[in-house]
Amino acid sequence: MTERTQHDDAAPGSPEPSEVHTFDLIDEVPGVSGGADDPDGADPDPEHPPAGPDETDEPAPRSPGRLALALTSARAAVARTVRRGGAAVRRRLPTSRRGRVLLVGGTVSVVVVAVAAGVLVDAQLRERALLATPGGVRSLDVQPAERWSIDLDNPIAATLIEMPGVLAVAGGTEVRGVDPASGDVLWTVEVGDDAHCGPGTPLGIGGPASAEPADPLVCIASSGGGAGGGDESPRVVTVIGADGAARTRELDSDAVVLPAAGGRLIRLEPAGGDQERRPVVVDKLGVPHLPKDFAGPDLTVRVEDAATGAERWSDTVEFGAARPDSCVTYADNAPVLDVVGALGWDLHGSLLEVQGCGVSAAFLLDGTRLDDPADPADPPADGVDTASFAPLPGGGWVGPDTTAAEGTVSGDVVHLEHGGTFALDGQALVPWATDGRDPGLLLERAGTRLGARSTAEDDAGARLWSMADVRATTVLARVSGTAVVVDEDGAVRAIDVGTGADRWTLDPEVLSFGDQVWAAESTIFGAYTDGNTLLLPVTADPSGSTPGLRLLAVDLEDGAVRWEIAQDTPYTQLISIDGHLAQITQQGVVGLG
Repeated sequence: MTERTQHDDAAPGSPEPSEVHTFDLIDEVPGVSGGADDPDGADPDPEHPPAGPDETDEPAPRSPGRLALALTSARAAVARTVRRGGAAVRRRLPTSRRGRVLLVGGTVSVVVVAVAAGVLVDAQLRERALLATPGGVRSLDVQPAERWSIDLDNPIAATLIEMPGVLAVAGGTEVRGVDPASGDVLWTVEVGDDAHCGPGTPLGIGGPASAEPADPLVCIASSGGGAGGGDESPRVVTVIGADGAARTRELDSDAVVLPAAGGRLIRLEPAGGDQERRPVVVDKLGVPHLPKDFAGPDLTVRVEDAATGAERWSDTVEFGAARPDSCVTYADNAPVLDVVGALGWDLHGSLLEVQGCGVSAAFLLDGTRLDDPADPADPPADGVDTASFAPLPGGGWVGPDTTAAEGTVSGDVVHLEHGGTFALDGQALVPWATDGRDPGLLLERAGTRLGARSTAEDDAGARLWSMADVRATTVLARVSGTAVVVDEDGAVRAIDVGTGADRWTLDPEVLSFGDQVWAAESTIFGAYTDGNTLLLPVTADPSGSTPGLRLLAVDLEDGAVRWEIAQDTPYTQLISIDGHLAQITQQGVVGLG
């Protein structure tokens, strides 16, 4: 007979049925009898066999072996376990009608608890995604109060930078690592004079908060060792970890250097060509003219490890047709040929855009060049125009469409992280703040229409909806299915991202745009959200005649102003670290919560 041990799905650590072992249990073992006359299966005594008339001289039966005894014992144990398990289950099943009702109710309660646990887990995932964004805040339900403060000698020159779980306060000759919840100073690192640290959010201007936490923080400064200090002192770069561990080395080049994400250092250095700094000729209209047959330098773009100086990649942007205004600076109101001083750059997230005297290019920080230097129709190629590139919140980037017919208004081209690419009819609207959840779409402005395009891998670029007479210029936030946009009339409108339908409209006077609606970045200094409320630091007077700042909290559900804080400071830097708000004031830095 063959018996199989039963699989108990409820038993902790119970194996899968396919892994249950099978025992072949033997009914009769030589020398062992389990007949009816011997119900207990007693073994005969080999030394005193029973006498009988038929007794022969054959040898006595052999005693059972160890294996046989073990197998018999196993069969008995299995049988006992089955009987006891069945009895235990039967004893625990209710026999009355009321008991069975309670059993069903208990089962429902377990299901409810399981659903509630799932909702809780989803809420935790949502909060985790929110706090991972640059503008995510733990709670804006009520007006925040000052939780802690740190005095600074020169607050206006200080910079707040997010590190993993740490607020870095860079000012003077040092960087302090601060606990954003308590304000405790965790460490202090000397970095030198006039330090510039990053990566960080550009100061004094709003826009998409694309900067990731600085891990590590890279600071560039003068060592202060020169006879006169300042520019005469050798430059040093200090790389600081979130724990305050620091490493410093001296820079051996006069190139323009920029701190970047991932512990990178960017070098921008003109190579060859005419780099002489001298006055230029100005015509009667005040327009400067470059010297005849002027040939400016190429531009070397090099990205290296900030701590060691090891090169990660480099590229050369060749000199092209140069406009005079891209090659000059002004000294005492007079134009000066200055190819180094005229060099400009934008570094946002993982995207670097450079432009200067006859040179222009865009790169990802991994070395991928985004413009086509061999295509004369590509705006950055000849240095005449600078194209607009921008990173997308969920990965990927947006750049100009260079295939548009001459004389037409070109739109943007979207390059998604999963490899999908599609052209827009107009311009992409990248949100300043999000809740970290990808809605699978991108908003675009095309003329007087606002539309949405799919960013899903299987239908990238598909038009989801289009609404007429929605002249959106800026997307302040895209949170929980709602996009908060600024239109060209100055009104702030909430749009359902799934349908394009209006949800609410905020009067232009609430934000006091004045005639600055097309430059919302100079009126609103950022956007922050807890998923229910949108916090906007807004200048009190766009004309600048009256100093002051307002922290304005708008309910995302209905557009109501939940609370407002009026401040005397004309400008502030506001930052969120792990969901905790910190702000530069006229006295130093404070934590809000």
